[in-house]
Amino acid sequence: MEYASKDIRNILVAGHAGCGKTTLVEALLYMSGATERMGRVEDGTTASDFDPEEAKRKASLNSSVIPVELDGTKYNLIDVPGLFDFESGACEGIRAAESVLICVSGRSGVTVGAEKAYSLALKNNKARMIFVTKTDLENADYFKILEQMKIKFGPSICPCVVPARLDDGTIVYINLFSQKAFKYEGGKQVQVDLPDIGHRFEGLIQAMNEAIAETDETLMEKFFEGEEFTTEEIVSGMAAGVRTGQITPVFCGSAVNMQAMDMLVYNLKELLPSADAAAQVAEDKDGNPVEIAVDPAAPTCAYVFKTVADPFVGKLSFIKVLAGKLSATSNVVNARTGQPERLGKTLTICGKRQTDTPAIAAGDIGAVAKLATAKTGDTLCDPARVVSLPAPEYPVACYRMAVKVAKKGDEGKVSGALARLMEEDPSITFQVDPETKQQVIAGLGTQHLEVAVAKLKNKFGVEITLEVPRVPYRESIRKGHPAGRQLPSRGLQRNGLHHGRQAGLQGRHSRSQPGAAGTHRHPAGPCAGGQHRRHHGRGDQAPRPRAGHEPRRGGRPGGGRRSAHGRDAGFHHLPAAADPGPRPLHLRVRPLRDPAPDAGSQGH
Repeated sequence: MEYASKDIRNILVAGHAGCGKTTLVEALLYMSGATERMGRVEDGTTASDFDPEEAKRKASLNSSVIPVELDGTKYNLIDVPGLFDFESGACEGIRAAESVLICVSGRSGVTVGAEKAYSLALKNNKARMIFVTKTDLENADYFKILEQMKIKFGPSICPCVVPARLDDGTIVYINLFSQKAFKYEGGKQVQVDLPDIGHRFEGLIQAMNEAIAETDETLMEKFFEGEEFTTEEIVSGMAAGVRTGQITPVFCGSAVNMQAMDMLVYNLKELLPSADAAAQVAEDKDGNPVEIAVDPAAPTCAYVFKTVADPFVGKLSFIKVLAGKLSATSNVVNARTGQPERLGKTLTICGKRQTDTPAIAAGDIGAVAKLATAKTGDTLCDPARVVSLPAPEYPVACYRMAVKVAKKGDEGKVSGALARLMEEDPSITFQVDPETKQQVIAGLGTQHLEVAVAKLKNKFGVEITLEVPRVPYRESIRKGHPAGRQLPSRGLQRNGLHHGRQAGLQGRHSRSQPGAAGTHRHPAGPCAGGQHRRHHGRGDQAPRPRAGHEPRRGGRPGGGRRSAHGRDAGFHHLPAAADPGPRPLHLRVRPLRDPAPDAGSQGH
């Protein structure tokens, strides 16, 4: 069925991993009657997570398009991964959406993934709506999460549906537009009496009315006069605020138990902008800006926002048509290459299910098979109006691993398979290190590369393993250093404590003049006779080892030994520092007593 652009809503469903995005999309698909049974993420049976790796890991790894048709409106829900390693899915999907539905878990609250989704919507100037999931659980605290959102996202937050728990534990949902409460039995709505939630109810109504009044002068006057808004005025004012970005409405419910889904769907249609309301700015051949309005009668303009390497169909390009109509017989030019692009059959995609369609209308999303040269970010347009839209901005790959082929003879297949994989996920990079000659693949994290390895094996039959890349160590001398002064070592080998200290000082302070081998300079002159033995121990014998220690065999470089002060008597190759001028050397020598006969020769 072909829909007019005013009846199409292209919505990006984003949020943190595990917050319930895929379950929400599955609930809306089941609600439309497109599936007979509602799938579960835990069982790997959802329409969004159809890839074997997604079923294995129980998480979304790729963006997927799920069209939901309800009450004459088509909702193209683009379910994107919440894991940060697969952030490229959100970067692709945001280019095809006019609004962003941010999911926040009723248990976890506002997490980093929700903040990133909100920032992505602001950066791309998209309308925003928040849905708090899992509010039927006992540990869910809606009002605490509402305060977190006001702190994180600012004063644009406006609650529209709030939950309340009755005395018997039943969860009811209060619609602030109509000021009515409903409970759900088997997914069916049942109206109940409005529960008493204290002062909060009046405060929520007042805050909502203030936000709505700021969107229109007439509503502002009515608000100051104290008149109440009608339900139609509330919806129209709220829609105007959402489309301009002044208001971020907040809804809540339970996708697992099909609670408050009907209120969400109604407001997706009434509040979020339709496909015909979102014109985009492109550039012509000369770089001048051109506004592309969603008009079925205008020259064809379509945007490739995602590419999938399908092992059966070949390359599958996901396309959003901005103007005109795209069919297999359309004459289009690739704005990047300037060459005509031959189109295959046009398809409607729902997860892994592909259905032939005669054409893709303006504002709608579909797919085209076997495009020869088109890749993600290309613009296909009529030759009479060649324009190009900006390509998606992907995060930079920061995690590198070396590729090792598991089977001999597959070396030639690796490059071709990785090239096709990079068409599908441009955030992956591949190169041959010119120094180590290793093939290096880079991605956004460990899981990202693990999934890439699994896809190479499952889709292209190439089995590889990953290992830590080698580091090409280098050693270079940038500037020459003056050589140190080499001191004589023969006289420094076994001459006692002061010899070791004086030799170390001479090596470190090259400005001092060393004495002859075996002699030293003291403040009062060289030692002689008993004074030498008093200062240095026995001069005619090698020092005896301390009790309990074996004599050191071999020797340190230069034949020296370590003195009591930790100096090395044989350290005679120390480099000399640059001489800034004469500098006095102050050496304080204390006379040592003769060592006891059983305590060793020195050092105490």
